[in-house]
Amino acid sequence: MMFRNGILSVALFLLSTFLIASQQRVNADAAIAAKFDQKTADYMKLRQKALNGLAVPKNTESPEKIADFQKQLAGKIRDLRPQAKRGDLFTREVAGLFQRLVATAMRGKDGALIRTSFQRAEPIQGGGHLDVNATYPDGLPLQSMPPSLLLNLPRLPKELEYRFVGRELILRDTQASLIVDVIPDLRMPQTK
Repeated sequence: MMFRNGILSVALFLLSTFLIASQQRVNADAAIAAKFDQKTADYMKLRQKALNGLAVPKNTESPEKIADFQKQLAGKIRDLRPQAKRGDLFTREVAGLFQRLVATAMRGKDGALIRTSFQRAEPIQGGGHLDVNATYPDGLPLQSMPPSLLLNLPRLPKELEYRFVGRELILRDTQASLIVDVIPDLRMPQTK
């Protein structure tokens, strides 16, 4: 009887240790996500400053006016963050969190759907690297992100979006077509 109680005590101790460690990981991930949310909010404040004095074109205006606005907005954002570099928003901690979130989504019940979505999308070669503060290259397709994958990532303001380009995950300002930050080698599980 004492032997069984001893095994039960060890099992309960191990289970409680595992649960505590799991809870600490969740709390740590929540703190990392909160820091990313704050950095995103800081970028949005800077972006709002860049919009001052610019006339946002309507959808009915000419493509030339829209392209001109895009260039002006991107230029003003660059002027406000001239030292921008990889890792400003996607810090090392955030990149690790995103790696875990993507891996979790790929192992989940929607993993096959996510892989299928990427297979059906226009293939994007991982040619050159994309730089922070650069304009998203013309002619490079904007591969859509599967909704089931997006649900696992921190929510973004409507002016920002996540995109995969090869093995890089970029944060893109949609109106400025500007690359805000890059995770250079997110190990997206390969499609079969």
